[in-house]
Amino acid sequence: MKFRTCLWMGLALAGLACRSPLSDLQIQRERPALSLSVAIEDHSRKLARLQEPLGQVDSPASRRAALEGHRQAFEAELRAEAAARGLRLDPGADLQLDLTITSLGEVRAKYIAWGIVSGVAWGAGVGLLAHDTRLAVGLGTYELLEESAFWIGGSMLMGRWSSPAVVEAGFTRRGSDKPLWDETYYVLWARKELGALPANEQNRRERQLQASLRKAMGKLFKDLEAIPGFPAGGMK
Repeated sequence: MKFRTCLWMGLALAGLACRSPLSDLQIQRERPALSLSVAIEDHSRKLARLQEPLGQVDSPASRRAALEGHRQAFEAELRAEAAARGLRLDPGADLQLDLTITSLGEVRAKYIAWGIVSGVAWGAGVGLLAHDTRLAVGLGTYELLEESAFWIGGSMLMGRWSSPAVVEAGFTRRGSDKPLWDETYYVLWARKELGALPANEQNRRERQLQASLRKAMGKLFKDLEAIPGFPAGGMK
């Protein structure tokens, strides 16, 4: 059971996906342009997972402010990287790049719930396939206890000892709601990006999360370079 769950997590965190259709997009201008939108979902349950509290009250308002600070910093880095590449960000551009930070600093409750429910469903399903109600109840109960300990305990450790970030990206063409391309970037720890900071900054929670978002941004631009004519840069 644990092998199955760990395998699922490994595939998700690796961000494995089918071949991207970005190579089919065309940017015909000498100085390509994109319309950029950056959002963040309000999902945090603990301020200390987002920043050093420094005496602040842990409240929905303080967490929203911390999340917005991370969103603004992420967008600023995106715009700086675009400018360094000669990529023009124009609200009227034909291609729209939408980015949403869906998780930051901790594992979202919906992922924990999904992991637990999927385990219980698997256990109960095995019993039902065997046409044994008692086996279904027994396996379902066992999976409930096991998966709860695994997901809740694991999420607490992950939030405490890593700097998880999940960024969803999508391309649409103006006038169309159907995405041309979408991808999700998962980061647990950004060792290289964090190591570039001064030693006294590396233990700050804000810097750890900014490093994770910077790593996600590097993955994003690496994918975007598949677009013919998209300007290459120095990010790895």
